[in-house]
Amino acid sequence: MPHGVLAKLAIASGQLGPLPQGSGNPTPHDAKTPSERVDYSMRISRLTVDKLGVKLYDKVSAVIAELIANAYDADATEVTVSAPMGQFLATRAGGTVADKGFKIEVVDNGCGMTPHQVQSFFLVVGAERRNDPKRGSLSPRFERKVMGRKGVGKLAPFGICKTIEVISAGGDRVPGNSKDDFDSGYLTSHIVLDYNGIVALDNNKPDERYKPTTGERDQSISKESGTRIILKDFNYRGVPKITNFNRQLAQRFGLRSENWQIQLLDNTQSEFSPIIVGDFNIETMDNTKIEFRRDHSVVLPNDIVAQDLDAGFNHNDKFYPLSGWMAYSRFPYKDELMAGVRIYCRGKIAAQTSIFNQRAGFTGEHSIRSYLVGELHADWLDEDEDLIQTDRRDILWSDELAAAFEDWGQKVVKRIGNLSRDPLRKATLQLFLETGNVEARIRDAYPIGDHQSIRESAAELARSFGRTISRGEAEDETVVNELVDLSITLAPHVTLDSMMKEAIADADRPLSVLASFLRTARIAELSSFGRIAEDRLKVLKRLEFLKDAEDTNENNLQQLITDAPWLINPEWAPVTANQSFSSLR
Repeated sequence: MPHGVLAKLAIASGQLGPLPQGSGNPTPHDAKTPSERVDYSMRISRLTVDKLGVKLYDKVSAVIAELIANAYDADATEVTVSAPMGQFLATRAGGTVADKGFKIEVVDNGCGMTPHQVQSFFLVVGAERRNDPKRGSLSPRFERKVMGRKGVGKLAPFGICKTIEVISAGGDRVPGNSKDDFDSGYLTSHIVLDYNGIVALDNNKPDERYKPTTGERDQSISKESGTRIILKDFNYRGVPKITNFNRQLAQRFGLRSENWQIQLLDNTQSEFSPIIVGDFNIETMDNTKIEFRRDHSVVLPNDIVAQDLDAGFNHNDKFYPLSGWMAYSRFPYKDELMAGVRIYCRGKIAAQTSIFNQRAGFTGEHSIRSYLVGELHADWLDEDEDLIQTDRRDILWSDELAAAFEDWGQKVVKRIGNLSRDPLRKATLQLFLETGNVEARIRDAYPIGDHQSIRESAAELARSFGRTISRGEAEDETVVNELVDLSITLAPHVTLDSMMKEAIADADRPLSVLASFLRTARIAELSSFGRIAEDRLKVLKRLEFLKDAEDTNENNLQQLITDAPWLINPEWAPVTANQSFSSLR
């Protein structure tokens, strides 16, 4: 998308940040404003940038998530991500990667940074923000619990690109330039970080510092505060389609706030409306959801308060609260994004687990691995000790506190497994009935009014089969159709058996009942003959296929004759048909 389109969108939303104002050109910092000219530099090594950027982040969505988290910590209310959606950022042929000229831009309307703040904070790697008295663990305006801690997220873009351009305006308002149409604004910093320049540093000179390139907008005045990050010169990486990107970002952030919004734009389209990143919604199975509330109570289905579960756990005489929910999804996992329980720390995903590392072989394991979903918030995960892996793919479960969390999670998983048995069976049965169109097929097989008892027997047989199969089998039309056919075939026999038992119990039955008995016997006989005829037609079709196929193996014909000896003589049947262990030799 042309820069002008993005600028217009930013202006319309009030998210202008450090974009050109007034005439469209950066405003030079005139003599009336106190100078903040800074000689930008940072102490960094190739090992650091490779370890915390290149090797840690290889997905576009993960990189963008780090930049969005920084915007959240800067009290932004809107973040706009502009990217070539659904495109590869570079080509690769014969081991050579060629950039395609794309850009990814992340623009926010947060508090931004002055040149001095960029030098003191942004260009320092590994600084502990939450213990810094100048910044602290809460954002200045909305007092948000900041997501950042280690100060390494700024290096994430080097996992996908070679150039990071940063334009940021912040601090206190300063007088504007006389040429501008605004009286005051924010001092702007503009730097360009180059991966090749960083790796060219001499590692044998520990005091050597990397000096970013100073951009043309440095020391200018912007009307609004905010930050724009521009990524260029990409590695061979793919940007997800915008619908997938939307889901990936929604999954990474468990934030619900009236003053926070993420927008996605496809900058390959000249006219494209932004997509607002919403909640990551998953349909849950009825009567399986357990809620963990902030008052530490646990609410089971039907609003029953659990007496044996807490929304958190005790460890070393301290209570660690958890909020959120866990349940069975209505359908099995469709992708890794919805698989398992998502664990958030300060609104940003920390880990995803399906069974809280429970050992294999426990009751209901298959169902839990296929259906268990949830969302838990544990802001204490990185407070005293950081229990989150740097790449935010898992928790350091070997830690004592994490192990206590693991024990709590396993207990809840077992409870959900018990709660979900009946709902899961009901859901599987319903799927079986829908896949096999059971009701209509039974009605077509036995349409006459006198067939009511047979229809009831067929329906009960089908339901019995449906209760015993897995979800995967219930989705398989071949499996389901065979079971429905069997139900239709057996139904007259089951009905006849029931009628015979009733007749034996009541010898004074009227003649009309006997007539019904005989009609049912006739239907049962015809049903059996029909099934036999159907099976034999299938065998004949198979024989015809093998006969005409050029690559037919003789063993295939031998096996067919073994299974259906009546092909040789109609009176023959498989020798195993009436076999017993006593007669088997």
